[in-house]
Amino acid sequence: MTETPLSAPPEMYFGFDTISEMGIGWNLGNTLDSIDNRKRGILRELTDITPEEYYETYWGNPVTTAEMINAVAGAGFGVIRVPVTYADHMDEDFNIRIEWLERVERVVNYVLDNGIYCIINLHHDTGSGSWPWLKADPENIVFLENKLSFVWTQIADYFKHYGDKLIFEGFNEILDTESRWGGASRAAYEAVNRLNQAFVDAVRAAGGGNETRRLIVKTYAAGTDKDILDAFVLPDDTQKDLLIAGVHFYGSMPFTWRQEKISWTKTYSDWNRLRDGKPVEDMLQRIDDRFIKNRVPVIICEFGAQNKNNNADRVKYAGHYVETAARYGISCIWWDDGGIFNDAESVNSHALLDRNTNRWFFGEIVDAMVLR
Repeated sequence: MTETPLSAPPEMYFGFDTISEMGIGWNLGNTLDSIDNRKRGILRELTDITPEEYYETYWGNPVTTAEMINAVAGAGFGVIRVPVTYADHMDEDFNIRIEWLERVERVVNYVLDNGIYCIINLHHDTGSGSWPWLKADPENIVFLENKLSFVWTQIADYFKHYGDKLIFEGFNEILDTESRWGGASRAAYEAVNRLNQAFVDAVRAAGGGNETRRLIVKTYAAGTDKDILDAFVLPDDTQKDLLIAGVHFYGSMPFTWRQEKISWTKTYSDWNRLRDGKPVEDMLQRIDDRFIKNRVPVIICEFGAQNKNNNADRVKYAGHYVETAARYGISCIWWDDGGIFNDAESVNSHALLDRNTNRWFFGEIVDAMVLR
């Protein structure tokens, strides 16, 4: 593998210390981030299950337990990202149900009790389609700034007594009103900058531990294309060196996703250094040019590859990805969306952990990431 030179050793930059301590991460995906996609609120009366448990298991995963999180931390992961959706847990005035915040807190505590970092965000409050309430919409930017600020004020106030191991991420994959993943307008990019600023201002104003909390601010669509990176503006902050840029990048889509996800091209299950490693390397070079060289730490909040019964190739992919990112001082968080599977061969998602037994379907992939 060709060595990728760093612009400067990340340890020279105040703020990269957190990234270094985190190491590799894991996502508790398709859990607290589920949504019914139709309207806010529980759609029917529940008699044998709480609303919190209904949503937490809605997308096919079991209720999160301390033992589950302990298994992840015990494998060597230094940060767990807990995606959270609030849309179905707010009233029409965007007041969040206290029961939902309490459940989020319980899971956060499972993570923090292991002495590792925890990230919580607004997840499917953004995204494609007409139902997400948070869009990169310049026509309604004042309304959205106010609502985002109100929502984050509630979350930040609830968690204001928590220390710096709890990190907030403003939003997930924010898209414009046309749900474009690329090629959005300059005005849409500028709307994202304004929303990032509203997020930072709201959290800082909430006081307590929020005054010095590390915050993750995201690019449009969590993207890494040059036009998206060039349009991104780091928010102003009352604190120095506490903002982290967050992006997502899976790599070569024919390798990392299944055919139904990428019908525009042929899929393949073998990993090739020149064919599949180069997109990752090119992305990291763009990130280095835009952020690292400007002393802005970076977390790749989502990456991964779906199982195609190609474990050896996914081990190569994960190892190359994490090792190359580490040279830039970048932390990576594997997207584990879970699911119910009888054995490793039947997994058809990004799942690494069997959440029913708390054992790893693919321990070799975990080792390729955490043992570097």
